Parts: sequence; structure tokens; C-alpha cells
Amino acid sequence: MKKVILAGSAILAVTGLVVGFGKLKQSANNGRKTLHLYVWTDYIDKDVIKEFESKHDVRVVEENFPSNEVMISKLKAGGGGFDLIVPSDYMIASMVQDNLLLKLPKEKIQNLANLTERFQKVDYDPTLEYTVPYMWGTTGFAYNSKKISNPPKSWKEFFDPAIVQPAYKRISLLDDPREVIGAALKANGHSLNSVVPEELNQAKQKLLSLKPLISRFDTMSYKDLLASGDLWIAQAYSGDVVKMQVTNPELRYVIPEDGATLWVDNLAIPKDSPNPELAAEFINFVLIPEVNKRIAMSIHYATTNKLARNLLPETELNNTSIYPTKEVEARLELFKDLGTASERIDTTWAEIRAETDTIQPASPSAQRQ
Repeated sequence: MKKVILAGSAILAVTGLVVGFGKLKQSANNGRKTLHLYVWTDYIDKDVIKEFESKHDVRVVEENFPSNEVMISKLKAGGGGFDLIVPSDYMIASMVQDNLLLKLPKEKIQNLANLTERFQKVDYDPTLEYTVPYMWGTTGFAYNSKKISNPPKSWKEFFDPAIVQPAYKRISLLDDPREVIGAALKANGHSLNSVVPEELNQAKQKLLSLKPLISRFDTMSYKDLLASGDLWIAQAYSGDVVKMQVTNPELRYVIPEDGATLWVDNLAIPKDSPNPELAAEFINFVLIPEVNKRIAMSIHYATTNKLARNLLPETELNNTSIYPTKEVEARLELFKDLGTASERIDTTWAEIRAETDTIQPASPSAQRQ
């Protein structure tokens, strides 16, 4: 599921979000409690939120973040007053170490038993003391089959200017350091967790070779631009592409032949949550099989909930963009917590963005072609 950029289309059930407002335990909205969510864009079904509001007589406010790193920075700065967040797997250990998360009140989350065995014990939180696995997916790339007749099949080809030249200025990368640098590392045959200086420099050069063709770094709105035809090739999250295929059937999702990211996003309660018990109730609600099934069908990511999965239609379960085959899973890689070595990623990313801060989309006349 990544600079905090707030767009109207990316905020559910809220207008006029005020930073710091969440520090109040109750809103001025008829005395109802307010549950503040800090999540990825389009990651919880709107109707599910409305149902929770109605059943619990509360108000839910959602704010979105473009990357785990931005989310962590905001929490460390003490901003937001959030009750529930959705960090990815590789962030959990450092968040626990930095005392950013509350231990879950498991007595209020009886539906934990609905998780598949695979997700009842995960490496980054073996006893689920702090997190509940929510959804999982992959990061690959999408292309418009009507516009691109010879699409790349690997990250190596994705970063080859000669191959993607037909998509000049209609190419985007995620605004996410681990994902972007990881893809370039894969293109060079390295692990996406590499912090070897020489390999990071090679990844940077690989990325910069694509600079003349890129139109943007974008995690928040790229999917809409893919659907509209303004983007022809984009680094993308699996569920985003499946969802946009309803609008634009010409879109195709590729899990690169040279490997890709497999990630697990988790529900967690920040240490300074104003309403931790309400957050736990929301987690328990999301784990109800029928509710979880509705979310999965809305966002088209793979569910961690075994009972919800049993309710999904065959068309969803057989969609290999959502549920990859075992053969494809074998070439996927999880991000690792890099500890202090993550500073090398930060430095490399800062250098990349300094070199690419002047990139521009295609001109309006070119966009219409």
C-alpha cells in the first residue's frame, strides 16, 4: 500500500481535517468519539467505514500518507493524533524499538483467530503483540496495452530507455524510496535489500538513465492517471491496477521476471492514540469475514483472513495479479528492516530526487495524442 499530500479524492468521510485535532478524545460532532485513521490511499471501503460509524455511533476521519517513511516521520514528530495506522512489514521492528506502538488489547480483538495460519505468526511480530496483518500484495508495474505494443517484462527492461522510449513522458515511478531503489537494484540483479554502496550507486545511475522519459514520482494519484490514459507505464501496486482495470480494460499488471516486492500491511495502534479501545474495536470489525471480504473486493488486494477468503468469488481468487502462483511467489522478496544502514537508502534517495526534481509531464497537447 506512499511529503504528506492531502487531496480531496484521497480523504474519506472528512472535510477540513485539522492537524492536531485528533488529540481530543471526543469531537465536537454531537459529542461522538472520533476515530482518526492514517492509512494508504483508497485502502478501506467507504461503506465499511460508514457501517462502523453507524454501529458504534462514532465519526471516522481518514488521512493518507504516500510512504511508510512519511508516516514514521509524522509519528515521531508527534503530529496527527492518530488512533490507527497501517505500516508495512519492514517498519514494525523499528517502530517497536522506538516505542511508537501500543501493545494490542487482544481481549477486544476476538476475531484474530480468523487470520490464515500463514499470518498468525509473522517474522516481524511473531506473537502479533503490536500488529494485525491486514492485506498483502506485490509491487510491479502496469502498462497500457493499447499504447505499448512491446512492453517490458522485467525491471531490467523497465529501466532500459530504448525499450520504454514509446512511453516518453508517460512513465511514472512510486514516490517511495524503498520501492524505487529496490526496483533498480533488482534490475541490476541485486537484492532489493542491498545496502552495498557500489550497488546503491549503480541503482541510482540506472534510475537516472530513465530521467528524460519520466513524468513524475507519484504514489497518491498515479492509478487515476493510468486509468485515464495519461500514463502508459507506471510502477504500481497490484490492487491499484486490478481496480483501475474496471475503468480501463487495456491496463495490464506485470510481476517482473527478475523479481519484485511482496509486502504485508498491518493494522497497528500508535503509542499516543487518543482512542486505543475504539481502534481495537475497529480492528475487530475489519476482521469479521463478511466485512473483510467486502474490503478485499473493493480494493483488490489479497486478504490475510481465511474465512473472508472462503467468501471470495473464483474470479478474484484466480486472478494471479492478486494471488500470484507459487512459481511467481518464489521470485518475490520481502523488504527487511535495515537498521542504521537505512541511512544509505535515505542518502541515495535524496540524491535521486535532487537530480529529478525538475522533471515534467508531457505537454497538454502531447497528452491528448
